[in-house]
Formats: sequence, structure tokens, C-alpha cells
Amino acid sequence: MNVNDFYENKKQKTDKSFAFLIERCSRSEENPYGIKLSHVDFKRTTVVLLPGTADDGSVLYWCNGFLKKLSECVFQFLHFEQKDVQVCAAINHFGKFFNPDMARKLLYSFYLDYHSYTEQIHNFDQSEICEYTVPNYVVDLYEQIVLPRLCDEKDHFFPFEKALQNMQKLIVVCYCHGAYTWMKIEEHLNLLLMGSKYSSRQKRRLLKSVTVLAYSPDCPLGFSETQFISIASASDLTIQHGNGFVRYVHRGFFVEDFGLSYLAGNWGKIFYCAQYSRSGVEGNPRIVKRIDPETWWQEREKKQPEKPKEDVYINEHAFLGFTPYINMSKAAINLQKIGIFILMTAIENSLEDKPKNLSVFSLVGGIRYNFWTCFLAAMKGYFIMLKYYHWARKPNRYSFADSVNFVSLD
Repeated sequence: MNVNDFYENKKQKTDKSFAFLIERCSRSEENPYGIKLSHVDFKRTTVVLLPGTADDGSVLYWCNGFLKKLSECVFQFLHFEQKDVQVCAAINHFGKFFNPDMARKLLYSFYLDYHSYTEQIHNFDQSEICEYTVPNYVVDLYEQIVLPRLCDEKDHFFPFEKALQNMQKLIVVCYCHGAYTWMKIEEHLNLLLMGSKYSSRQKRRLLKSVTVLAYSPDCPLGFSETQFISIASASDLTIQHGNGFVRYVHRGFFVEDFGLSYLAGNWGKIFYCAQYSRSGVEGNPRIVKRIDPETWWQEREKKQPEKPKEDVYINEHAFLGFTPYINMSKAAINLQKIGIFILMTAIENSLEDKPKNLSVFSLVGGIRYNFWTCFLAAMKGYFIMLKYYHWARKPNRYSFADSVNFVSLD
């Protein structure tokens, strides 16, 4: 059965959310779009893409596009072999009772304002509460990519060394809502480890052995116990991280041109650039175009004429990808290089006979590569956060980022 038929049949059988995995393959009559259903090969290193949200009718199309970029990076640019590495992506269907926008808001409240979370969660009916607390699609992914790494078919835990070896072969790449998905998977993983006989030190080691590379993550940062490293634009006001950084650098209508920054530890282990686009930063003129709302609404579904390349600018919430776009800022290009290096180092380490527990410093290149870029970014991030705490104490503080609201158009 091809992927599209499997997806449509699955939707007919349940109102709950669900998920399954796909991977790239040769085009054929059975697989006209070059994707097929995937089952994790635990003997190989597994790179799993957890995508953002998309319209139900286009989820396969968009996820296939992301998967193609990731597969090309791993196999063509980084030259890993398919006999050693498996690259797959999650296809998520959110069903009748799960709204991804609301789910991310609830997750944010759960970690940063638990009293508000308890008040909000009681406003839903029982079916919705079940999906928001334990999403069915998250359970599907957990059972496919995590659980078999720690337990055998009879649910007996593997010896620690075998479990560690299995977990070190898992690398996760997230985009937007995909970071929420991983946080919920990690909740399941923590519950599983609580019932194990592993020591506290061994549990921490198992969690840290998983590398998560998150692009534009829409989730509170600094709470994951895995090696969760994020990349984002500070001009992306559609996402929330809970560390105050974006609020501070977006005090004005336009973002402060700080270049590249890194926030360590509880601040989120995140690399920020001021903008993905070079317009208005790094000494470039800012290009602002007036849009008539009524005209935009009337023509939103019409096919627009192709723009000249010099007029194309990357969206600040776009998937940054692995190859430079035209009109990208220098800081965004550096972010791309850092993301590729994290992915490459994580895969190389997972293929070793005895993988190491790599720090963020090691993953981005250590002393040999990207050292000064990352060191200066860390220093800049540290001083910006010091200024943020001083600014946050002011009673009349104001941030443009706090006054912007976004809505979903269905």
C-alpha cells in the first residue's frame, strides 16, 4: 500500500490523532512521490524529522519536501552511507480532538505557569484532555522510535550498555511544532525511565545521549534533558521560548541588529540571529513594501507571478535548511553551517564503536571548527541576557514583541 492510501485509510478508522514514519525511495508506480512507509532499523543510526504543521491535504507534500532536503544533506552533502544511516520523517494527523496551536500554548503554560495550565485544561471535554495530556500521535512515535531502544518485546529493560548504544543511534531534527512533539515524547521517556532499575546517573546519561536539533522551535526552552540545541531568528515573533531574549531585542518595531548570539544552559541552548533576511541588518538597507489587506485577501489563493531572485527574501519562520538562500544575512548563513555541523558530528559520533557523550561545544566543532564564531556568540548572548534582566525590572518596560498576535487562517 502506498503512503497516500495508508494515510487516507487511517483517517477513516479513527477520530484520534496518529502518526507514522516515511522515508525517501525511488519513484515507481507504487510510490509515485518517491516516499514509502518506513520502519526503524535499530541497527543503523536513525535521523528522524519531526515536522511542523500543515493543512491536512498538503501534509504529505510538505513533509516530503523537508525530508528530501534532510536526506540530500545526509547522503549527498555529508556523504554518509544508507547502510549506516536511516533518514525518516513523521507524518502527523491531529484528528478531531487535538488543535496544535492550543497544544503548544498548553505546553508553554505547563512549564512556565502551571496554575494557568490547570485552569485551561479543565475547559476541555474528556476526549480533548486525553489528547492534550497524552497525544495519541506522540504515543505512536514514541513506540516506534524510542521504546524498542530500551525494552525488548516482553517490556524487559535492556542492560544499560545496550540501552545506551541504542539511544546514541537516535538523532532528531525538529521544525516548529516538531519541538513540541519531541517534548511530549520525552515526557513518555522520562516516565519509562522512572520505572526502570537504571541509576539516576545512568538515566541522565541515556537522556543526554540523544541529540535534538530544533529549527524555529515553538516550545519553552531549557527544560529538555536531552542534548536539545535550537536555531532560530529573533525576528520570528510567531514562536515563544520563555527566556525573554526575543522580548528584549524586539523592544522597537525592528529587531536590534546583534548579529549572532548563543544562550547556554537554562536559557535554552539556542543560537539566535537577528534576522534570516539581510534586509535592514548588517549595514543593508531595509526593504518595506506596502500591502493592501483587501487585495491580499482576495488574491491569496491565486497563483502569483514569479518574483525576480533579487526580490526574494527568506521568511523569518521558514525552515532554515542546509543550503544558502538568496538574500540571507551573514549570521543566518553561519547558523546554517552550525546546524549542519551539529548534524554531522552527531551522526559521526553515533557510528563510533564507543560513542561519546558530546557537549554542545563538541557538537558545533570544538576547538578546530566554529570556535570563535560560537565563543563570540556565547559572550554576546550572555551580555544581552544581563541587560534583559536589568530592563525587565523596569515598571514601564515595553516590547513590541508583546503586542503582536498571530491568528491561523483555516
